[in-house]
Amino acid sequence: MFVTKFKNQINLLILPTSKYKCKQMNEKLQELTDKIYQEGLEKGKKDAEDIVAKAKSEASGIVKSAQDEAAQITRKAEDDAAETRKKTESELRMSVKQAITSLKQTMMEIVVDKAVKEAVDKNLQDGDFVKSIMLKMAENWDKIEKQGKDVMFFLSGKDHEKLGDDLKKKAASVIKGGIDIDFEEGIKSGFRLGPKDGSYKLSFTDADFHRFFAQYLRPRTRKFFTED
Repeated sequence: MFVTKFKNQINLLILPTSKYKCKQMNEKLQELTDKIYQEGLEKGKKDAEDIVAKAKSEASGIVKSAQDEAAQITRKAEDDAAETRKKTESELRMSVKQAITSLKQTMMEIVVDKAVKEAVDKNLQDGDFVKSIMLKMAENWDKIEKQGKDVMFFLSGKDHEKLGDDLKKKAASVIKGGIDIDFEEGIKSGFRLGPKDGSYKLSFTDADFHRFFAQYLRPRTRKFFTED
């Protein structure tokens, strides 16, 4: 009985001690669990923050790359537009210059042709003027034709009818050889002359005088139109 009582007393002493240690272990375990949880939570937060930061960095890089590419495209478009504008302006200046030159040339031709035509037509419509030239040619025919060939004058149909007989009489008095006068198709005014054998002709028609005087006047008129 004593022994039993002693055992019971021992158990009473051990039991509180065991309960105390068990509680202490539970507290340690809870503390460890809380610590592991907290560390896991902090690590999870950090990983999440790292992922977000990385995503932001990548997004920022994508935006920056897109902005750089957009800026490069814009610069290229601006350069292309400037080059196109430069070429267009150059072509326009050249076209305007060519148009002005062409206009001046046309105006010069009109002025020269009008001036020459009016002067030539006015004089060649004067029968006395035409006769004076033809008589001068008749007087010098022996100097032109040294082989003594007879001369042949060609007039327009109108001038031949109006001047032919009188001119033939007057020319016969100054020319050493024979003379004949006829009309020729294509002569509007003025005349042609040459040996009766038709070996050659000297032409003094309105068209010939137009060309001659226009050629003389064009350089002078061109200088007038090209002066600033």
